[in-house]
Amino acid sequence: MEEKQNTAVKRKRDPNADLIRCVAVYSVLSVHFLLNTGFYNVPTVGPDMLLLCMYRSFFMTCVPLFMILTGYLMWRKTLSRGYYKGLWKTLEIYLLASIACLLFKKYALGYRVTLKTALLDILDYDAANYAWYIEMYIGLFLIIPFLNLAYHGLKTRREKKILVLTMMSLTLLPKLLNIFDFRTAGWLASPSLSTTYDPVVPGFFTGMYPITYYFIGAYLREYGWKLNRALNLLLLALAVAAFGWYNFYRSDGGRFVWGNNSTWGGENLITATLLFAFLLNLDMTRWPKAVHAALKGISGIALGVYLFSWIPDRLIYDGCLIPQVPEVAQRWKFCPLTVPGVFLLSCAGACVLYLIRFGVHRLCGLLRQRAE
Repeated sequence: MEEKQNTAVKRKRDPNADLIRCVAVYSVLSVHFLLNTGFYNVPTVGPDMLLLCMYRSFFMTCVPLFMILTGYLMWRKTLSRGYYKGLWKTLEIYLLASIACLLFKKYALGYRVTLKTALLDILDYDAANYAWYIEMYIGLFLIIPFLNLAYHGLKTRREKKILVLTMMSLTLLPKLLNIFDFRTAGWLASPSLSTTYDPVVPGFFTGMYPITYYFIGAYLREYGWKLNRALNLLLLALAVAAFGWYNFYRSDGGRFVWGNNSTWGGENLITATLLFAFLLNLDMTRWPKAVHAALKGISGIALGVYLFSWIPDRLIYDGCLIPQVPEVAQRWKFCPLTVPGVFLLSCAGACVLYLIRFGVHRLCGLLRQRAE
């Protein structure tokens, strides 16, 4: 009886997970604001750029949130034939988003798109310009049953904590520590003197960071991480401010430094975990049903929103904002308008993709019935 009750609880939809997925996908569009408005091509000087560095530090939690959530939701998945069927929906949405982007490139932007180049771009995950995540996710999805075997093979909380800490040390700690030059005199005062860094910890396995985030999600699912809400927010705000200032300082008045200190490294580990814990521990029981329904709906199409958003980016940034506001330093003022605009258009486009997918499945089902 207890086992059946546990199963029922597991199957119950988690509104906090929906909220986290919605925040993650909105964060993707928010950080793409910087990519699409020239932030990375201008000197990092002045209070506005400092503020944007902090803005970036917060919204760079986007993909880490997705990865942690994957571990949180899939930590019990086991090896079976049915498991691999779960990948089809992701591939189908990627294919539809790729077709949409290719058609937009051909008929709106005038790109030369042939059947051969389209097929090669789809296979190379270039057809939908933000599809690098799909390439990563396919690999992660395929090894999740084996990651779960390793995780559940550990018997105690202490052993699982050591696993998480070990993965953090191998994949994320090097990006936080191997970013200093101990040989060049005066480098600390002026980091632009050299871009050569002296490693202090092994960094060979840094590319395995998705697995680290996955194990963090699995650990949080099993044991949780309860923080006082005010303390959680304070730590998150301090982390965002500190990392934003640090990246501003490291850029040293030049273009933003894309080094290990700011991309999928220890900074994102700290901010994403703090944000994930805060959202996970929110009491949503009194939130209006309409809000729950909206979060559920957006969560269900989040992948499509992510992949389709490249088209609204071109329409809003290239078609409207950049021609009207040529000065990069002034574009940030339009962020409260452009990012929600991209989000709404991306949601509309994603809805179309999922409706097409539903229609194709429906048609195939009818054809199978007639064939029988």
